[in-house]
Amino acid sequence: MEKIKVLYIDDEVSNLNAFKASFRRQFNIHTATSADEGYEILKTNPIEVVISDQRMPGKSGVDFFESIRDLHPNPIRILLTAYSDIDAVIDAINRGGAYRYVSKPWNDYDLKLAIENAYHLYHLKEQNNKLNIKYRKVFSDSSDPIILFDTKGRIVDYNKAAVNFIGTKKNPIHLLTINDIIKNDAQQIVDKLKTKGIISGIECQIYGKQNEIKLCLLSANKITNSYGEVISYQAIIKDITERSKMNQLLLKKTIETQEQERERISRDLHDGVGQSLAAIKLHFESFKANHNQNNEIEDELETISTILQDTIQDLRRICFNTLPIVLQEYGLIKGIQELQINASNKDFKILFSYNDEFPAMSKPLQISIFRIIQEFINNSIKHGESTEVIIDLENNSEYIILNLKDNGVGFNINDLELFKGHGLKNIQNRIDSFKGKIEMNSVIDRGTEFDIAFPIHLN
Repeated sequence: MEKIKVLYIDDEVSNLNAFKASFRRQFNIHTATSADEGYEILKTNPIEVVISDQRMPGKSGVDFFESIRDLHPNPIRILLTAYSDIDAVIDAINRGGAYRYVSKPWNDYDLKLAIENAYHLYHLKEQNNKLNIKYRKVFSDSSDPIILFDTKGRIVDYNKAAVNFIGTKKNPIHLLTINDIIKNDAQQIVDKLKTKGIISGIECQIYGKQNEIKLCLLSANKITNSYGEVISYQAIIKDITERSKMNQLLLKKTIETQEQERERISRDLHDGVGQSLAAIKLHFESFKANHNQNNEIEDELETISTILQDTIQDLRRICFNTLPIVLQEYGLIKGIQELQINASNKDFKILFSYNDEFPAMSKPLQISIFRIIQEFINNSIKHGESTEVIIDLENNSEYIILNLKDNGVGFNINDLELFKGHGLKNIQNRIDSFKGKIEMNSVIDRGTEFDIAFPIHLN
């Protein structure tokens, strides 16, 4: 094992010789009789522990320690001093950054232990410095924005990518807080960090340059000092705006393709099979009218006619559920009104209200809104045991707003498995495909309510 490199400075040569005699086998020793000699040795040798006598002519041990702090910060410093020099000890700690002091005359065992402990500290500092250099390189070179903010949310450090992503001349990044860059969710993120110490991949909206809102994934962790106290938090931001746009476009195209196929199937069933069944029914009724003298034939034809009538009704129901022709030809309001008529009965009713005037809506958006209403009604009947659903459709300058409410049994909003069972994933996908947003509220035995908003400018 390589010996610990020690520099000992003392103007008394006898002390230097005594030190060498005691420790030359354990340590790699360099000696100097003055601070100036000590400087020269430090320039050319990788010293790990520096020991200096306090009382020396010219420059004291404390003065020497203070003078090397900037140029040679890594060697661990030990002061040799008499018991009476308590002020020098305090100065050595405050001004010279001394690790500890050893009183003269020293005890060989105590001094050896002090040197070994100082070396362990030096080794830890070296490792820490290497890690810091490595971290600073990763920090600086990262293409993802990285920010450090203190426990009050003030940004205290950042990399070049963060400046390019967030900072502007008008709002330089070092004057910002976490609340200035994260839209809406900043306090929740900080609270979660304080509780758990780490968060991973939280989706949030972040103000980029020119206050442009970017969709991002944010991961963060706490940074502690040697006492385990939190001193700051590090956050890594990954911009997923373009990826989100592509996913949204893909989702929209998938839904549109599904609806186009449904429309084709619906028209084929309605115009082909439906018309053929209706024609067969007419022929059978004509046949029955001309053979009413035979009771057995009449009864059989009556049965066939009933079956055909039921089949036609089932076919119309399938066509409507696949894609209502009235929705395609006359628009969303007429489609919802037909849904209202078809789904209402003596045990279940639908109340529908809407604005008289709507901004132009694309056909895919109209179909998505219709499907969401359809899904909500199905859930209300099948799972919610509702007797009434209220549909309210309106708009303002920014959003088309859909409010759905039932009087059913309700459910636990936090039950994600129940969400899947209630088809909420389909609803959420349709909302996401138009960058919409949804607020859900459900109370056990008091019903369920959805508030859904679609941006008009993305229609």
